[in-house]
Amino acid sequence: MTTALFKFLFFLTIIITPIAYHSTVQSASADTTDLQTYGQNSPPFTPSPPSKSGIIFVYRGGFLQQPDNFYSRKVGDKLTFHIEVIRESSLLNYISKKKSTWWVSSDKKNWKKINNNNNDDLPVNTSKIGTQYYQLQVQYSYTRYTYYSNIIEVDVHPTSIDTKELTINTNYDYLLNIDGTTSQNAIFASTTRTPVNSTDDIKWETSDDSLAKIDSNGKITAAISKNFGDVTIIASVTNSINKQKIKAEKSIHVGGGLEDMSAKLGEDVTFKVQGLSDEQRDSEDNLSIEWYQKSSPTSSYIKLPNDNQAELTLKNVTSKLDGSSYYAKFKYGKESFKTNSAQLTISNSIIGIDNQIQNTTHKDDPLDTKTNLANVAKDDKLTYLLHLSNANKTNLKDQTLVIPLPLQVDITKLKINDEQNIEYKLQTESLKRKNLIIDLTKFKDREDLNIELNLKVGPISTNFEFESKPVIYGTYLENNNDSSYHNYGSTISFHFITNMFFPSIHDITFNPIQTYAPNSLIYRLNDTNAPNNIIDFDDQRRNFNPVKIMVAQSHALYDQKSKAYLPAVLQIHNLTDNTTTNVSDHPAFVAISTRDQKLHYLNWNKNEGLLLKLKPGSISPGNYETTLNWTFIEST
Repeated sequence: MTTALFKFLFFLTIIITPIAYHSTVQSASADTTDLQTYGQNSPPFTPSPPSKSGIIFVYRGGFLQQPDNFYSRKVGDKLTFHIEVIRESSLLNYISKKKSTWWVSSDKKNWKKINNNNNDDLPVNTSKIGTQYYQLQVQYSYTRYTYYSNIIEVDVHPTSIDTKELTINTNYDYLLNIDGTTSQNAIFASTTRTPVNSTDDIKWETSDDSLAKIDSNGKITAAISKNFGDVTIIASVTNSINKQKIKAEKSIHVGGGLEDMSAKLGEDVTFKVQGLSDEQRDSEDNLSIEWYQKSSPTSSYIKLPNDNQAELTLKNVTSKLDGSSYYAKFKYGKESFKTNSAQLTISNSIIGIDNQIQNTTHKDDPLDTKTNLANVAKDDKLTYLLHLSNANKTNLKDQTLVIPLPLQVDITKLKINDEQNIEYKLQTESLKRKNLIIDLTKFKDREDLNIELNLKVGPISTNFEFESKPVIYGTYLENNNDSSYHNYGSTISFHFITNMFFPSIHDITFNPIQTYAPNSLIYRLNDTNAPNNIIDFDDQRRNFNPVKIMVAQSHALYDQKSKAYLPAVLQIHNLTDNTTTNVSDHPAFVAISTRDQKLHYLNWNKNEGLLLKLKPGSISPGNYETTLNWTFIEST
């Protein structure tokens, strides 16, 4: 039995005038090139070494990021080289003028200059099929500084070449995000594709633009100061021939330089400033690095005797350091910046937390683990289990458990041991999260607590990720003094999906009617025939149930200017069973997918699908339009 779960109606305009289609293609790939040496007046030049920046100054100029060695394009596709140059930090260099010269060659032997108005960016001519080589030379007057880019190979092909595999690389996995720093807070992403000469455009995006943004060249910058967390860098390409969307992802961390640390009693722990290259870690003349510590939330920061080190090591930590905070301050003359503050947790000294989660609605996902749910959708029921243990039987006074939750889930039940009527508070922390706060004071004498939290997922409007790291706060009695503590459990990762498919329907344009002949067929323009698609699908479903596609014409073809109707009817021509169905009479069947088939696209050859059949009658010149209602019915 087939049950209709939901329907969508979309509206499509049919216009009997041509429509212009535009596309921009970019790509990034890597290759190696044999290079000659310095001492010549024309390329090939040996590429300059990478620029080298300290904490405050740039003490070796060069390119912020060398361009890729290899680019592949279809003839006529757009391609622009974008290269950023950093000057060395010297007064003479700042007053000198920069001269940028681009060179081009077809054989890497004979080179000629390109008239590019002294610009570092270069729009590449892809109008001819073949291979060209390019190199950028940047010179500064009054100085000896000259920088050379990689030799860049550009292959131009007569037709598109689809991507089969895609991976992402980044030069660092940590993106520094601090107010006031004069160092370069940017990292770069690049792709490796199979085949290497695939031609379609790479689209860059991040999973959270409030943490980091990425431009079309793969340059990643922090978005908003003091927004920290993990962010996924996403590269995708939509193939021109098979229409498949190939995607690659890589996670980086956006932070303020320091990360929270955990240690057991008696262990050594080291705070290390992240986001600095090895060169930036080297101490410069007149540069000082100061470390500060705050022993408790109510105390003030004090300076520690650990100058000019990018690391701080604490030996043989004691329980008194549990919850203490640290930051580093860099100073160079009047210039300074400091990292974020990071907290130290002495684990296993007070309350241990063992936590896990399960999707009880969708139990068979192979990607699910005890701390990771891969595909969480609307109406899923989740069971969050926590075990709290006071293994060393510490004399506790107060306990509060805080569990971060996404706004999209509701609490259906909370049970602690055998008690089910547990009071709790919900505190909205941001547009993305809320905190479940449970007062555990009444359980302070228990050595073990088992907490069961049942959740139900509400509507999901877009795919997103969420991390929940429970923490317990409280005080304990040590040597007749109250001491505060906190301890974290494991990070629980949620990956929410809409569990829906989203069609993108394109306008359909028919050939102009040159000669009116009743009962003849008018075909679509080539732009609306295969391999071009009528519908593109973004299918985010967890289970690929069959989808039936229907279409109906809302009104006869009509010209607004002449107020005339076109004597014609739209028909679906099905070559499989050799049938023809008028879409103006009732909704007409278009296609149906099979079970476990992911939706990618719908297209038609010239003599199939939606065609226009002329009927007897008079016709006036004009642009005739109508609206199609598309219906998508998913069945189980």
